[in-house]
Amino acid sequence: MSNISDEDKSLFADAVQGVKKLNQDKKVVPHQTSSLKPKVRRHSPLNDKSPYGHSVETASFSQVTAHESLTYQQPSVHAQDMKRLKNGKFHTHWQLDLHGYTEDQADKILKDFLIDAIQQQARYLIIVHGKGYNSKTDFPVLKNLVNQRLPQVPQVLAYCSAQPKDGGTGAVYVFLKKKS
Repeated sequence: MSNISDEDKSLFADAVQGVKKLNQDKKVVPHQTSSLKPKVRRHSPLNDKSPYGHSVETASFSQVTAHESLTYQQPSVHAQDMKRLKNGKFHTHWQLDLHGYTEDQADKILKDFLIDAIQQQARYLIIVHGKGYNSKTDFPVLKNLVNQRLPQVPQVLAYCSAQPKDGGTGAVYVFLKKKS
């Protein structure tokens, strides 16, 4: 029934030697009730059901490669603001690194990060998505996720690939609207 070799059993026994069982028979079972309502974020520009304001079909996006630069700009963005963004001429404490996450995990983390940044009235962000060298597909999964999701957020005025010192085509600078 067991496929564990005698050698593996011996190694395991050596590894757990000296470990003592806790003298606790109590099991804690979380109390669940359907009457609990989920917390609703007040004044959140991104809601919990659909984090992105604009519905953009996934199929309308062409996949980008590891070394392609990303650029997005709403018509209201001035040329000097876009130039400043592309040159990385801004200060921010808002940085997110998505390395090592699955696509689903990264999507949730990105959503939460954007909600927090917008609520805290951040103007500039850096999102590191990587170049997808370890991707099982021909395209960088997280880079394409970020490129797909950011234009769907109404508060994102512009984004572009970062300067080499900040990750190059493995990261983006993001410019957010002022909160009114």
